[in-house]
Amino acid sequence: MMMKCIYIMVFIIGMSFSAFSQQEQLYTQFMFNKMVFNPAYAGNEEVACANVLFREQWVGIEGAPSTQLFSFNMPLANRRIGLGLNLVRHNIGITEKLTLDAIYAYRLKLNSGTLSMGVQASTRRFDMDFTDPRLVAIQGLSQDQAIQMEKLSKNVINFGFGVYYNTNTFFVGAAIPRLSKADIDFDDDLDLIFSSEVRHFYLMGGAAFASSENWTLKPQALIKIVENAPFDMDLSFMTTYQEKYHAGLTYRLGGNNGGLGESLDMIFGFQINPQLMAGFAYDYSLSDLAEYTNGSVELTLNYCFNKRNDQEEIINPRYF
Repeated sequence: MMMKCIYIMVFIIGMSFSAFSQQEQLYTQFMFNKMVFNPAYAGNEEVACANVLFREQWVGIEGAPSTQLFSFNMPLANRRIGLGLNLVRHNIGITEKLTLDAIYAYRLKLNSGTLSMGVQASTRRFDMDFTDPRLVAIQGLSQDQAIQMEKLSKNVINFGFGVYYNTNTFFVGAAIPRLSKADIDFDDDLDLIFSSEVRHFYLMGGAAFASSENWTLKPQALIKIVENAPFDMDLSFMTTYQEKYHAGLTYRLGGNNGGLGESLDMIFGFQINPQLMAGFAYDYSLSDLAEYTNGSVELTLNYCFNKRNDQEEIINPRYF
């Protein structure tokens, strides 16, 4: 019984950075990674696109969250169908979470835009490594018989859905990527479920306003509603020049009670060529963690195959 209690306590501690607000990882450049929040986005680029993202959260804190993402999506059947895949690795302390999402979306023309409905099947593997050398104890971990010095694993399957509507100048979307409150306790012999996946409901929206021939303002928002957690939102204001260079600020709600919010984030990026875009983000913490961390950094690269030529974009500019 003591060993079971230790498992539960260490799991809670390992997840404490995110579990009290949300279990899902953060992405500051959500506007370039919509499919990780909403499966209905698959195929929206109208060409096959691949994306990679690297994020180091709360730099300077040992065991802080670290995330690597690879995603791929493509349209089929005259762009009526979208297929997608997300592969995400997320670490916090001695815990690791691997997620694989397989996505299907159906798209149809509606008025001047496109309405998409998507579903996804997900498999996740949770690992907790008690052999990690960062774990220390006054008398040594090996002398505590309540701790089994090994790597624990748990696999779960889940399903989700979403809707997404966009025109050339605005978009809105809503999704629940994981519907089931799956059991993620490492010990399957426990009579009670102490840890489970919590449903996350995402709302997103944005618009584009051309202030001149070269400059465009793009306000965008991502709202995160999590069961038994405070309301959370990323509010972003971005400007682009000739649709090749972009810069913006994002304000993220959250943080500790009575604080100014979770973070103030700066985003920069540019179109290296018609196919490849690079983006960088830096999060300045507004919570009490600012005393211990140098902020968070994030890099994303997006490559789209057979991108439309410049002439097509000039005749019919498409911002989303």
